[in-house]
Amino acid sequence: MNTRFRRLWTDNKWYIVTACLLFLGGAMVGFLQSHTVHDMVSGLMDELKDMAQRIRDSGQGVTALFWAIFVNNVTSSLMMMALGLFFAVFPVIGMVANGVLFGYILAQYSAAGISPWLIFAVGILPHGIIELPTVLFAAGLGMRLGVLSLRSVGGLFQPSSWERVKNDWYDVLKQFPTAVLTVIGLLFVAAVVESVVTPLLLHSTIGEQLQQVKWLQ
Repeated sequence: MNTRFRRLWTDNKWYIVTACLLFLGGAMVGFLQSHTVHDMVSGLMDELKDMAQRIRDSGQGVTALFWAIFVNNVTSSLMMMALGLFFAVFPVIGMVANGVLFGYILAQYSAAGISPWLIFAVGILPHGIIELPTVLFAAGLGMRLGVLSLRSVGGLFQPSSWERVKNDWYDVLKQFPTAVLTVIGLLFVAAVVESVVTPLLLHSTIGEQLQQVKWLQ
């Protein structure tokens, strides 16, 4: 099992690094140019508001919050993995868009007088230390599938490379079930932390300030 996980990391590490750079680049744009990207992220913000409203309307509290977070994260992660098959377009856009949204949210808290570093430490890091690497891994695997798709097209014009491409397809498809189960398991743990621990930390540290933030209400 340990060998299998090491192979997952070894075979996908540069794609994961690429996903990380796309996310960080998007986050910098979202934070430094929040006024410019406002219209672009408004749709994503509306989705977050709708999800929060559905949770409040359900009256199920932590349980509803957990399932909303878990289902949303698993769905988006598995879509980035599977739809990466189409030349990696979806995971690339997904990581940039999530980075922009992340940076934008930190910028909005900063504009409201709340330290973005404090928000990161108590509102993101507890669950993000599990969730973000998992999402980056899912996006990285999706990009690997996209690169293999491109190489497969190239193999039609360069038959000498086709054997190597087939072997790489065999490797990635053999790893795919383990990757899916790993992503689901880690996102389950992250959703538990985000729905139980993170709200407690936020309200115990900056609860009064959060009441004054209207842009996500």
